[in-house]
Amino acid sequence: MEFKKGQILKDVEATQLSYEGMGVVKIDNYSIFVENLLPGEKADIFIQKANNKFGFARSIKRVVLSPIRQEVINEALMDSGSTSLAMLPYEKQLEFKENFVTYLFGRNIHFEDVKKIIPNQKPWGYRNKLTVFVKVVNNVIKLGLYRKNTHDLVEQSSYDLAYSEINKVILWLQKNINKYYKIVRQGDLLESITFRFSQLENKMLVIFNVKNKMLFTESFIREFISQNSNIKNIIVTWNDKKKMNYQTLLCDDASLKDLVGNVQINYGWNSFFQVNTQQANILYTTLIDNLSLTNEDVVVDAYSGAGSIALRIADKVKKVYGLEIINQAVLNAIQNAKLNGVDNAEFITGDVNSTIFKVKEKVTTVIVDPPRAGLSSSFLATIVKMQPEKIGYISCNVHTMCRDVDLLQNNGYKLVFLQPCDMFSQTHHIELVGVLIRNKK
Repeated sequence: MEFKKGQILKDVEATQLSYEGMGVVKIDNYSIFVENLLPGEKADIFIQKANNKFGFARSIKRVVLSPIRQEVINEALMDSGSTSLAMLPYEKQLEFKENFVTYLFGRNIHFEDVKKIIPNQKPWGYRNKLTVFVKVVNNVIKLGLYRKNTHDLVEQSSYDLAYSEINKVILWLQKNINKYYKIVRQGDLLESITFRFSQLENKMLVIFNVKNKMLFTESFIREFISQNSNIKNIIVTWNDKKKMNYQTLLCDDASLKDLVGNVQINYGWNSFFQVNTQQANILYTTLIDNLSLTNEDVVVDAYSGAGSIALRIADKVKKVYGLEIINQAVLNAIQNAKLNGVDNAEFITGDVNSTIFKVKEKVTTVIVDPPRAGLSSSFLATIVKMQPEKIGYISCNVHTMCRDVDLLQNNGYKLVFLQPCDMFSQTHHIELVGVLIRNKK
């Protein structure tokens, strides 16, 4: 049987839940991954994308329901693909995530001592950062989220994963932006809008991402900030062929301050900062507690951002080096070291593959918190060659962490601690903390 985009299949049954939280429908050894469909449920489905090996679909009518299904409180958010597990009770979400980590690490590297997952303190309303996308339809600016694997905009009446303060500002924009003719006339230049909020300051950055530099009228800016008093700055960003450009519209300060544990972190509008502040503190504490650091340790913190981890461990070690590719984040980290009275932290700008060679001391511990792609083979080789006694690994991608740990274990290291942490409730994403130690010869 051949499958194609736009096809409707009647009364099909999901047999399992994929790691992305999609129901898996098997027809003649062909897998179709269906949003919002649980194992044992039957539904009519609409195929959104199909190739020779597998397809993606969404449920259009569920015929048989699972007894564990709960009512989805925000169907539009679910429809966008942003809350792929929202049909599961929270305890079932945790069980699903913990079981997946245990399965993957057990199957791939025969590690089975996975700790019980740490629940999210706030299963909803936990994101301090959110990006919404923009489309102009019949001269009307519309905001929303893209449906998974498409560029179909799903408009939202509420953004329930984000802080209430972010939600309020987005809803104001949705209601009012089309009042401003000059902005609507330039609407095709708007690509997305990012919101970042600090609970410590009770302040927000609003970042308009545009195709080319565009004009935001004084009347719009005046009403926008008067109706949303916690906006600290408005930033406009655009790319040309050479670099990313940005312009601040309210003041020069394009940063926010927040607390991670007892450390105050100042971070720029484009610097990495964990999107779930409360859980990030738990995540870092778990890492530190299990690294057994001493005042003899020299630590490299790769992908160090604005210094959240490096400055948390500085009072426990001899020296910490932070490696970060974004120059503004390094400047923030240096500022944060001064702000927190830390004098044994050094931050170096550049790609970790090259900057790690600028550390001349014998490194005893390496901490990594890489992007979803994980560690490059060259950086892994460098770590192995350096022979640190301990490696701390924070990951937002179970697959790439498992791959990297496998390589490290084949080169003289042993995984001794693995802790899943739920940073992104209602989604399939899992954060992990791992500790490896070097085998004694």
